Amino acid sequence: MTDQPEQPAPLHVFLSDAAERALATLRPGELDAVEKLVERLALYPRLGIPVPGGTDPEVDDYTARTDPAADSGDRISVVYRLHEGMSSVFVTWVIAGP
Repeated sequence: MTDQPEQPAPLHVFLSDAAERALATLRPGELDAVEKLVERLALYPRLGIPVPGGTDPEVDDYTARTDPAADSGDRISVVYRLHEGMSSVFVTWVIAGP
């Protein structure tokens, strides 16, 4: 028996068509930073900033951002929806910018 907390089971992560298209346009460092962020979201889905005003009570909307120093480029925002009942994160947008 260990004293370390058990790591939660990762959630399923799905990308919208728009998110996949945006990923294809990123530079290698930016893509790596986004992929690492998405991996973290699978384990810690409430890592992002909550976005108020959702219409579905079973779905929470969030925005998470990469660290510009880590990706050697602009800050990248990842907009996603968390559906805990379905154990899934749905990335709707990947937005590169200041």
